[in-house]
Formats: sequence, structure tokens, C-alpha cells
Amino acid sequence: GAPRPSFRVYVYEPDEHPALQRLARGAAFCKHNQWGMEIALHDWFLACPCRTDNPDEADFFFVPHYTACLINHADTFKGCDTKQLCEESTGLFEQALNDSRHYHRTDGGRDHIFVWGSGMGADGPFATWRSWVPNAIFLMTETELWNPYPDVVLPSFAPHKDIVVPGRLTTEDMINLGKLSKPLTERPFLGHFIGWPRPPHASVMKPEACADASCPLNVRSVLLAMRDTEPDMHVDVDVPYMESFLGLTSSLFCFVPRGKSAWSSRYFQTFFAGCIPIILNDRYEPPFGELLDVTASAIKWPMTDVKGLVAYLRRLRNERADIIMDMHEAGKELRCWYAWPPSWLEWSWLDMNKSKFNATCERWNTQNAYVAVTRLLAPKASSAKHRFFWRGDGLRSAS
Repeated sequence: GAPRPSFRVYVYEPDEHPALQRLARGAAFCKHNQWGMEIALHDWFLACPCRTDNPDEADFFFVPHYTACLINHADTFKGCDTKQLCEESTGLFEQALNDSRHYHRTDGGRDHIFVWGSGMGADGPFATWRSWVPNAIFLMTETELWNPYPDVVLPSFAPHKDIVVPGRLTTEDMINLGKLSKPLTERPFLGHFIGWPRPPHASVMKPEACADASCPLNVRSVLLAMRDTEPDMHVDVDVPYMESFLGLTSSLFCFVPRGKSAWSSRYFQTFFAGCIPIILNDRYEPPFGELLDVTASAIKWPMTDVKGLVAYLRRLRNERADIIMDMHEAGKELRCWYAWPPSWLEWSWLDMNKSKFNATCERWNTQNAYVAVTRLLAPKASSAKHRFFWRGDGLRSAS
């Protein structure tokens, strides 16, 4: 027979928990946006050989919810959008856990898994998580803080227990970026950035004191200030979606500065566009660094030294084209690990089945974000996690 999976996952069934029914709705809509990994991972664990219907043999308990999508689309929960901690969804999480016998057997939710797919982290959807599940495993995109929450000064990401995951890109976008990608020698721009100015989090500096390019910590404003002064830079505040793609695929380097929070889908787009990402966020940690050498395909530069960065990139282009080529090739090797391939129930699966994705990721079925998450989860399973265990049922005398 097939080998036993290295760990077992029990997936909470929303139909058995009224609170989860409200937290895990709208899958058909929510799957097709940048927060879609919340649904994709739910589907993955439902279909995974590691899944078990016997909670007594489970190493982990997966709690499905789609709150990144539901809260980003206002009016889903009363009085909740991305500008404040959501009381209604917090109450639903508390209700679901309070009604679960599996949760009450754990130490602070130690064997429970949650996915948090937006810059809000866990705090926006589940404001009291530190009291309920401080030891749970979070699969999350965000490693830092969310600007609209000025009073939340500690990230919900903890590197000793959590796993950073990529945002979701559509199969169509990944394929099209590859088709538009120009050879390195034909790219007219040194750097690319499209986006709005953003101040740092209030715990770092008051937003009104860092509102423009005179403040180095407002790194987006610093980049945008190059728009009229640096002709080899493709930077602008806002352009049509396709023009942004053309900038990605026509530039050697793509700036990934901090925005409202640390993570950005633009980081993952750069790899499929053949553009080398420049991380301008001192506290962002790219996904899967435990498995992959992210330093081979990306640059992380002090965010307050854009001037020094530009000088470095020009020297790199003019004097060390070999380094740029090596990083470009390393990015092609790494990018498939940041893909969430669609399930066979989705329309985009037809593109996968017709081998349309093979030119982008030849080994997508074995090198993808699901496989990376599985590899990183496996060492977290422990046979010693239970509070009590002994051999010989019935031998213990009742006291």
C-alpha cells in the first residue's frame, strides 16, 4: 500500500459549526483574488492524503475561514472593513473554538492551523487570538504591521511557529507575464514601481511627520520622486493594469517597497515577469526561506537608502551583467514554489491539463506552494504533544 503521510490533518467541517459557516462562505468568489489561498488551502487539505476524519489520530486541526476576502469586501460583517478590528468575526472565531472539543484538548490551540491571507494578519479578523490561540500555527502572508491599526504594535507573525506563504496569482496572470517578458538585453528600464505613497506604521513614526519624499521611511514617495528625474526608471502613481504588466516585463529590477503593510503581491509577480525583485522593507520575510535560497534571486536593501540603491543597480547593470543573469535564472527556478495551481474543479485547470502552464513551470505538480507548506508543516508534528499518554488500555486503576 501507499506509505503513511508524515502527519495527519483533521479539517473542521463548517456545516457542524454554525460560526464557521459564516466565516467560510463565498468560496466561489473569494478564490479568485490575491487572498484566494485561504480557500485554496482549505481545498488542499480536504483532498490531501494527509487528511483524517478521526480527530484522535490527527496531528493538526485545520480551521477554514475566508476572512481576508470577506472583510476586504465591506458589509460582510456589520461595521467591519479593513480600517478597524472586526468584533463580529472575532466573536464567531471565539464561538467556533468554544464549541470545539478538539480546541479544549490543546494548549493555546497549539495543533490548530489558521490561514491569514491579508495585511491585517490575525488581528483584524480575530482580535482576541492572543488569548485563545497564541500557540496555533499561522499560514500567513504578513510578517509585519497593518497601517490602519495604529494601536496594534506587535505582529501576529511569530517566526518560531508560523509559516509565511505567498499571495495568490491567477494562472492567467502567471502565463501572460511570461509571454510579455522581454529578454534582459532588450529591457529599456533599470527599475519599475507603480503604486501610491504610504507612510510607515504609526509605531515607527507619526504618519503626518512622514508624508512625502523628504522622509526616507516613506519609501514609496522616494521612489515616485524619480518619475521626472530618472528617465531609465518606470515609476508612476497609478496606471492601467496592463501598463503595469508592461513595466514589470520591461525592467531589469522591480522595487517592492512597504505599503500599508509588509507583504505585496507585486513581489510574486516579479518572478513570473523575469524581473529581479528589490525588497525595500526591513521587516518583510519572503516565503519559504527555510527551503529555498531567496538571496540568489532577490535583493533586500535598507529602505532608507534608495539613493545608494540606484547607484548600486546602475553599476551592477554596467559592470556585472553576469550577476543579473544569474539572479534572473535563479528567479525562474524559484518562481514555481510561489504558485498555487488550481484544483481540477476550476476552469483554469483546463490550462494546466492542456500543458499551457508547462512553459512557465515545467515541474508545477511537484514544485508549488502546497508542497512547500506541506514540507514545512511536517517537522511541526509531534507525538509528544498530548498532555497524557500511556500503554495498556484498561490497566490504569480509577482513583
